[in-house]
Amino acid sequence: MDSVYPALSGALAQEKRLEMITNNLANVSTSGFKKDFALFEGLTPKVDALTHPIEEVLLVDATYGTLVDIVTDFSAGDIQVTNEPLDIAIQGEGFFGVQSPNGVQYTRSGHFTLDAAGQVVTMQGYPVLGGSGPIILPSGQVTIQSDGTLFVNEVGADPVEIDQIPIYVVSDPSTLEKVGGNLFTVTRGQAIQSLEASLQQGALEGSNVNPVEEMVAMIDVMRLYEAAQKAIQTADTIQASASNDIGAL
Repeated sequence: MDSVYPALSGALAQEKRLEMITNNLANVSTSGFKKDFALFEGLTPKVDALTHPIEEVLLVDATYGTLVDIVTDFSAGDIQVTNEPLDIAIQGEGFFGVQSPNGVQYTRSGHFTLDAAGQVVTMQGYPVLGGSGPIILPSGQVTIQSDGTLFVNEVGADPVEIDQIPIYVVSDPSTLEKVGGNLFTVTRGQAIQSLEASLQQGALEGSNVNPVEEMVAMIDVMRLYEAAQKAIQTADTIQASASNDIGAL
Protein backbone atom coordinates (compact mmCIF):
# COMPACT_ATOMS: atom_id res chain seq x y z
CA MET A 1 0.00 0.00 0.00
CA ASP A 2 3.01 2.36 0.31
CA SER A 3 2.81 3.20 -3.39
CA VAL A 4 -0.68 4.66 -2.89
CA TYR A 5 0.30 7.19 -0.21
CA PRO A 6 2.21 9.70 -2.41
CA ALA A 7 -0.67 9.95 -4.89
CA LEU A 8 -3.21 10.14 -2.06
CA SER A 9 -1.30 13.00 -0.41
CA GLY A 10 -1.32 14.82 -3.75
CA ALA A 11 -5.08 14.36 -4.17
CA LEU A 12 -5.76 15.66 -0.66
CA ALA A 13 -3.50 18.67 -1.28
CA GLN A 14 -5.42 19.50 -4.46
CA GLU A 15 -8.73 19.29 -2.57
CA LYS A 16 -7.44 21.90 -0.13
CA ARG A 17 -6.18 24.04 -2.99
CA LEU A 18 -9.60 23.84 -4.66
CA GLU A 19 -11.24 25.13 -1.46
CA MET A 20 -8.84 28.08 -1.49
CA ILE A 21 -9.53 28.90 -5.15
CA THR A 22 -13.30 28.66 -4.59
CA ASN A 23 -13.05 31.11 -1.69
CA ASN A 24 -11.00 33.50 -3.83
CA LEU A 25 -13.62 33.43 -6.58
CA ALA A 26 -16.45 33.91 -4.08
CA ASN A 27 -14.79 37.17 -2.95
CA VAL A 28 -13.90 38.61 -6.34
CA SER A 29 -16.27 41.55 -5.63
CA THR A 30 -15.49 41.94 -1.91
CA SER A 31 -13.82 45.29 -1.21
CA GLY A 32 -10.34 44.98 0.25
CA PHE A 33 -10.28 41.17 -0.02
CA LYS A 34 -6.82 39.55 -0.26
CA LYS A 35 -6.51 36.30 -2.19
CA ASP A 36 -4.69 33.18 -1.01
CA PHE A 37 -2.35 30.85 -2.86
CA ALA A 38 -0.82 27.47 -2.08
CA LEU A 39 2.78 26.51 -1.40
CA PHE A 40 3.91 22.93 -1.97
CA GLU A 41 6.98 21.46 -0.28
CA GLY A 42 9.85 20.81 -2.66
CA LEU A 43 7.93 22.03 -5.69
CA THR A 44 7.01 25.65 -5.03
CA PRO A 45 9.64 28.15 -3.87
CA LYS A 46 8.95 29.83 -0.55
CA VAL A 47 8.54 33.54 -1.16
CA ASP A 48 7.86 36.71 0.77
CA ALA A 49 4.23 37.49 -0.02
CA LEU A 50 4.87 41.21 0.50
CA THR A 51 7.79 41.59 -1.94
CA HIS A 52 6.92 38.91 -4.51
CA PRO A 53 3.51 39.20 -6.22
CA ILE A 54 1.65 35.99 -6.90
CA GLU A 55 2.42 36.38 -10.62
CA GLU A 56 6.09 35.71 -9.82
CA VAL A 57 5.36 32.44 -8.03
CA LEU A 58 5.57 29.41 -10.32
CA LEU A 59 3.23 26.62 -9.29
CA VAL A 60 4.73 23.60 -11.05
CA ASP A 61 3.18 20.15 -11.33
CA ALA A 62 2.31 19.36 -7.71
CA THR A 63 0.40 16.09 -8.04
CA TYR A 64 2.61 14.35 -5.48
CA GLY A 65 3.61 17.43 -3.52
CA THR A 66 2.84 18.12 0.12
CA LEU A 67 0.82 21.25 0.79
CA VAL A 68 2.98 23.29 3.16
CA ASP A 69 0.99 26.46 3.64
CA ILE A 70 -1.78 28.72 2.40
CA VAL A 71 -0.29 32.20 1.98
CA THR A 72 -2.18 35.48 1.63
CA ASP A 73 -1.23 37.85 -1.19
CA PHE A 74 -1.31 41.41 0.22
CA SER A 75 -0.86 43.22 -3.10
CA ALA A 76 -3.25 46.14 -3.56
CA GLY A 77 -6.50 45.95 -5.48
CA ASP A 78 -7.73 48.63 -7.89
CA ILE A 79 -9.28 51.79 -6.43
CA GLN A 80 -12.97 52.14 -7.31
CA VAL A 81 -14.65 55.54 -6.93
CA THR A 82 -18.08 55.38 -5.23
CA ASN A 83 -18.59 59.01 -4.07
CA GLU A 84 -20.07 57.67 -0.82
CA PRO A 85 -18.76 59.82 2.10
CA LEU A 86 -18.05 56.86 4.40
CA ASP A 87 -16.31 54.75 1.75
CA ILE A 88 -12.56 55.06 2.35
CA ALA A 89 -9.70 53.51 0.40
CA ILE A 90 -6.20 53.06 1.81
CA GLN A 91 -3.50 54.06 -0.66
CA GLY A 92 -0.42 52.00 0.12
CA GLU A 93 0.15 49.65 3.05
CA GLY A 94 -1.95 49.41 6.18
CA PHE A 95 -5.25 48.43 7.74
CA PHE A 96 -8.20 50.01 9.51
CA GLY A 97 -8.61 49.03 13.16
CA VAL A 98 -11.94 47.46 14.12
CA GLN A 99 -13.33 46.70 17.58
CA SER A 100 -14.72 43.18 17.15
CA PRO A 101 -16.20 40.88 19.84
CA ASN A 102 -12.79 39.11 19.85
CA GLY A 103 -10.74 42.26 20.40
CA VAL A 104 -9.10 44.64 17.96
CA GLN A 105 -8.89 43.23 14.43
CA TYR A 106 -7.87 44.73 11.11
CA THR A 107 -9.33 45.12 7.63
CA ARG A 108 -8.53 46.69 4.27
CA SER A 109 -12.22 47.15 3.51
CA GLY A 110 -13.26 50.76 4.04
CA HIS A 111 -16.94 50.17 3.25
CA PHE A 112 -18.37 51.83 6.39
CA THR A 113 -21.73 53.13 7.54
CA LEU A 114 -23.38 54.66 10.63
CA ASP A 115 -25.31 52.71 13.26
CA ALA A 116 -28.28 54.02 15.26
CA ALA A 117 -25.93 55.66 17.79
CA GLY A 118 -23.99 57.54 15.11
CA GLN A 119 -20.94 55.28 15.32
CA VAL A 120 -18.91 54.56 12.21
CA VAL A 121 -19.15 50.79 11.79
CA THR A 122 -18.26 48.00 9.35
CA MET A 123 -20.89 46.08 7.42
CA GLN A 124 -20.88 43.54 10.30
CA GLY A 125 -21.69 46.37 12.75
CA TYR A 126 -18.24 46.48 14.37
CA PRO A 127 -17.05 49.98 15.44
CA VAL A 128 -14.20 51.48 13.42
CA LEU A 129 -11.46 52.79 15.70
CA GLY A 130 -10.45 56.44 15.72
CA GLY A 131 -7.64 58.07 17.65
CA SER A 132 -9.18 57.37 21.04
CA GLY A 133 -11.79 54.68 20.40
CA PRO A 134 -14.95 54.26 18.31
CA ILE A 135 -15.81 57.21 16.06
CA ILE A 136 -19.15 58.93 16.78
CA LEU A 137 -20.37 61.49 14.26
CA PRO A 138 -22.95 64.26 14.69
CA SER A 139 -25.27 64.93 11.78
CA GLY A 140 -23.79 66.87 8.90
CA GLN A 141 -21.55 66.57 5.87
CA VAL A 142 -18.54 64.35 6.46
CA THR A 143 -15.11 65.23 5.06
CA ILE A 144 -12.07 62.97 5.44
CA GLN A 145 -8.64 64.28 4.56
CA SER A 146 -5.84 62.12 3.16
CA ASP A 147 -4.19 61.89 6.58
CA GLY A 148 -7.41 60.52 8.10
CA THR A 149 -8.52 63.72 9.82
CA LEU A 150 -12.32 63.64 9.90
CA PHE A 151 -14.49 66.80 9.85
CA VAL A 152 -18.25 67.25 10.07
CA ASN A 153 -19.89 70.36 8.64
CA GLU A 154 -23.22 70.89 10.39
CA VAL A 155 -25.77 73.05 8.63
CA GLY A 156 -25.07 76.72 9.25
CA ALA A 157 -21.80 76.07 11.10
CA ASP A 158 -18.10 75.82 10.31
CA PRO A 159 -16.52 72.37 9.86
CA VAL A 160 -15.61 70.76 13.19
CA GLU A 161 -12.73 68.28 13.55
CA ILE A 162 -14.15 65.13 15.13
CA ASP A 163 -11.35 62.55 15.07
CA GLN A 164 -8.54 61.08 13.02
CA ILE A 165 -8.73 57.59 11.54
CA PRO A 166 -5.44 55.78 12.25
CA ILE A 167 -3.98 53.27 9.79
CA TYR A 168 -2.04 50.33 11.22
CA VAL A 169 0.84 48.39 9.70
CA VAL A 170 2.71 45.22 10.64
CA SER A 171 6.36 44.58 9.79
CA ASP A 172 5.75 40.94 8.87
CA PRO A 173 2.51 40.17 6.94
CA SER A 174 2.88 36.46 7.80
CA THR A 175 1.82 37.38 11.36
CA LEU A 176 -1.65 38.27 10.04
CA GLU A 177 -4.27 35.53 10.11
CA LYS A 178 -7.65 35.62 8.39
CA VAL A 179 -10.48 35.23 10.89
CA GLY A 180 -13.50 35.63 8.58
CA GLY A 181 -15.60 38.64 7.66
CA ASN A 182 -12.67 40.16 5.73
CA LEU A 183 -10.85 40.68 9.04
CA PHE A 184 -7.33 39.83 10.17
CA THR A 185 -5.80 39.32 13.59
CA VAL A 186 -2.12 39.70 14.48
CA THR A 187 -0.76 36.36 15.72
CA ARG A 188 2.71 37.58 16.74
CA GLY A 189 3.95 41.04 17.65
CA GLN A 190 1.62 43.97 17.20
CA ALA A 191 0.28 46.43 14.68
CA ILE A 192 1.60 49.99 14.93
CA GLN A 193 0.15 53.22 13.63
CA SER A 194 1.52 54.35 10.28
CA LEU A 195 2.68 57.94 9.84
CA GLU A 196 2.72 57.65 6.05
CA ALA A 197 -0.80 56.37 5.36
CA SER A 198 -2.89 58.12 2.74
CA LEU A 199 -6.66 57.79 2.50
CA GLN A 200 -9.09 58.54 -0.33
CA GLN A 201 -12.64 59.42 0.64
CA GLY A 202 -15.49 58.30 -1.60
CA ALA A 203 -13.61 55.28 -2.92
CA LEU A 204 -12.99 51.61 -2.12
CA GLU A 205 -10.12 49.25 -2.75
CA GLY A 206 -11.32 46.33 -4.82
CA SER A 207 -10.42 42.68 -4.33
CA ASN A 208 -7.02 41.63 -5.70
CA VAL A 209 -8.50 38.40 -7.10
CA ASN A 210 -8.03 37.92 -10.85
CA PRO A 211 -10.94 35.65 -11.88
CA VAL A 212 -9.20 34.48 -15.07
CA GLU A 213 -6.12 33.34 -13.11
CA GLU A 214 -8.32 31.55 -10.58
CA MET A 215 -10.28 29.72 -13.29
CA VAL A 216 -7.02 28.59 -14.92
CA ALA A 217 -5.81 27.40 -11.52
CA MET A 218 -9.07 25.50 -10.98
CA ILE A 219 -8.65 23.66 -14.29
CA ASP A 220 -5.08 22.80 -13.24
CA VAL A 221 -6.33 21.43 -9.91
CA MET A 222 -8.87 19.18 -11.62
CA ARG A 223 -6.20 17.85 -14.01
CA LEU A 224 -3.80 17.10 -11.14
CA TYR A 225 -6.55 15.51 -9.04
CA GLU A 226 -7.57 13.21 -11.90
CA ALA A 227 -3.92 12.22 -12.40
CA ALA A 228 -3.62 11.34 -8.72
CA GLN A 229 -6.83 9.29 -8.88
CA LYS A 230 -5.53 7.30 -11.86
CA ALA A 231 -2.23 6.68 -10.07
CA ILE A 232 -4.12 5.36 -7.02
CA GLN A 233 -6.29 3.08 -9.18
CA THR A 234 -3.24 1.75 -11.06
CA ALA A 235 -1.34 1.05 -7.83
CA ASP A 236 -4.37 -0.71 -6.37
CA THR A 237 -4.78 -2.86 -9.51
CA ILE A 238 -1.10 -3.88 -9.48
CA GLN A 239 -1.21 -4.77 -5.79
CA ALA A 240 -4.43 -6.78 -6.21
CA SER A 241 -2.94 -8.63 -9.16
CA ALA A 242 0.26 -9.35 -7.23
CA SER A 243 -1.71 -10.67 -4.26
CA ASN A 244 -3.77 -12.98 -6.48
CA ASP A 245 -0.70 -14.29 -8.31
CA ILE A 246 1.13 -15.00 -5.05
CA GLY A 247 -1.97 -16.75 -3.72
CA ALA A 248 -2.16 -18.92 -6.83
CA LEU A 249 1.40 -20.11 -6.25
